[in-house]
Amino acid sequence: MRTVLLDAVVPGDRTLSPRESHHLLHVLRATPGDVVRVTDGAGLEAEAVVIAERTGVALLRVGQPLHRSRSPTRIVLLGQPRPALVEEALILGTELGATSFWLTRCENGHPAEVRSERLGRILDGALKQCRRADRPTLLSYPRLTDALAALPDVPRFVGALGGPPALHDAPLPAVVLAIGPEGGWHLDELQRLNAAGFLALGLGAHILRAPTAVAAGLTALSRW
Repeated sequence: MRTVLLDAVVPGDRTLSPRESHHLLHVLRATPGDVVRVTDGAGLEAEAVVIAERTGVALLRVGQPLHRSRSPTRIVLLGQPRPALVEEALILGTELGATSFWLTRCENGHPAEVRSERLGRILDGALKQCRRADRPTLLSYPRLTDALAALPDVPRFVGALGGPPALHDAPLPAVVLAIGPEGGWHLDELQRLNAAGFLALGLGAHILRAPTAVAAGLTALSRW
């Protein structure tokens, strides 16, 4: 079912934003009478019927909203790779349950400025594609030490070569997954991660690109 974002999922007639209207009407090619799924990105969703198009803007009749259970807390601390890999990591991470992405500058990372507006659109698109109702948050830190200081007190893992650690007996309600940039974490950064309580999470015998490592790490953690 086609999915679009609404600022608030409330029963009744609602107008889509111009951007979402364009996506629905011209990309997804919805027409009056079609049923779509709407979500606010904060856990609410509902079915809605396209009832009209007015000067390029879609008017929807929204049904009774439903609360979707929020995903377990999965924070991805990502040493910032080049922009294309950041975007891919956000897409894969959203599909696999990440609830927050914390981008940080690091020694071997890419120096490009974080384009928050573009990355927000990437997250919106991934949210709609995988039919999630909770949109991951996006934060940016100029230094790894700033990010580490802000982390909640939950289990922490850093992606590493090798086999996975022993599985926990019960699912972890919250966890942090740290993934390095294309050149890997610098030795000083690994020492900081170790001092901050991060444990190695084996992701296999081969070096992975950052987006692949995000996907592999979240997949491993989903089994806990």
